[in-house]
Amino acid sequence: MDDGGIAPMERSLPDVVLVVFDTARRDRFGCYGSPRPTTPTVDSLASAGTVAEAMLTTAPWTLPSHASLFTGLYPSEHGAQWQSERQLSAGVDVTIAEFFKGLGYETVCATNNGLISFETGLARGFDRHVHRSELERGMREKARQVKKVATGGDSGGEVVNAWLEEQVRTVRRPMFLFVNYLECHWPYAPPRRLRRQVGGRRFGLADDVRFRMDLAKRTGPWDAVGTANAETLEVYSALYDAEHRNVDGHLDQLLDVLERAGRLGNGDALVMVTSDHGEHLGEHGLADHQASLDDHLTHVPFVAWGPGVVRAERLDRTFEFVDVLPSLARLLDADLGVPAAAERRPTLFTGSATDVRGPNGDLAFAEWRSWSDVDLTRVSGRNPRYDFTGLARDLLRVRGERFSLVRSGEGRESLIDDANDPLQETDVSAAHPDEVVRLRAALDDKVAEWRGAEGGSSVLSEVDVDEIERHLSELGYI
Repeated sequence: MDDGGIAPMERSLPDVVLVVFDTARRDRFGCYGSPRPTTPTVDSLASAGTVAEAMLTTAPWTLPSHASLFTGLYPSEHGAQWQSERQLSAGVDVTIAEFFKGLGYETVCATNNGLISFETGLARGFDRHVHRSELERGMREKARQVKKVATGGDSGGEVVNAWLEEQVRTVRRPMFLFVNYLECHWPYAPPRRLRRQVGGRRFGLADDVRFRMDLAKRTGPWDAVGTANAETLEVYSALYDAEHRNVDGHLDQLLDVLERAGRLGNGDALVMVTSDHGEHLGEHGLADHQASLDDHLTHVPFVAWGPGVVRAERLDRTFEFVDVLPSLARLLDADLGVPAAAERRPTLFTGSATDVRGPNGDLAFAEWRSWSDVDLTRVSGRNPRYDFTGLARDLLRVRGERFSLVRSGEGRESLIDDANDPLQETDVSAAHPDEVVRLRAALDDKVAEWRGAEGGSSVLSEVDVDEIERHLSELGYI
């Protein structure tokens, strides 16, 4: 391929590629037990790479979850969540892109989720950054949206991959690449052929037409999923499965782009695939991915592939999103502003099967901050049939190997036996008082630690506020 006179590539450090399947559920991946052929590309990477059996995100929605992945900090430390400025606080020293940039990497971001932006602070450190809306405008964007509703399609993965093919060939240094694909996010409208591929005909043409008519009316997930009967939920579940096959195909295309650019050789690259959070499909009467910290939302996939860079192994200890950046720092033997607690956290890339525990042992923590009255009023107006009471409470969760303790903002607590109660519906506090005491103490200690580490607030301009609000609205959050 003609390189337009660009100097030969200079690279000694491995390329690092981080791919987020936005809103993808762990239980829909073949490598995590799904019986349907939803994720063949990820499964292939998993068969030859590192698989974290227990990876926990710190929050159930895009902004705080990505922020923790990018900073190694919990939401109360980085500040990017509801009831805050909705951007990284001034106390955040380094993002993942800034970390790699400090090592001499060229940093590239292609996102279909508009919250991965400079306004929120999540794009800090990227040399090249693009959001799907910058690549398709006017009739081109409208045509893709109409096709998705009418016959099924993608959520921008193809246009982002086309941009990346142009960009990758001009990168001359080691590259850190971040990609966010949005196919698994509502609305679920994959091509019909993918629905057939992942499980056959689970619903007929009439249901298909009814669902697409609802999409044309811009019905939100709360009204659609939250008020659906069991039969209709099966329709949504089949479509959701097919969206996993849809996004997996975009990953396959991306890997092909990288291979043709000579960036996937032995020892040349580390590819990580994860999800920022899962999705409710009627569990607990819930839809979307708010107002809960259960495993349907916070237990996410994490697969890392890189022959000559990481081992082929399945890790059965507990990891959190805050472990990813420190693990990369250890792998590359660099710190460059990574949080000081990194040395005490478990590492994903040890190069051995040694069981390394962090300061929390088997524990992982997650936070949900309630929506404001203004936000609740707006989303209720768009989804009048759904009860949004659950979004008006704070939640904290500490998860162990078997049990989780969930605490509301009013101080009410429940103990869940995650191992034996997969729907996480029964409070077993009375039967396991010692676990309540242990997990309560751990949660109290972690909250005190967060209070001592809170950074200063950032100041958003009116333009920044408007841009963040626009993207929140596009995603259906408000």
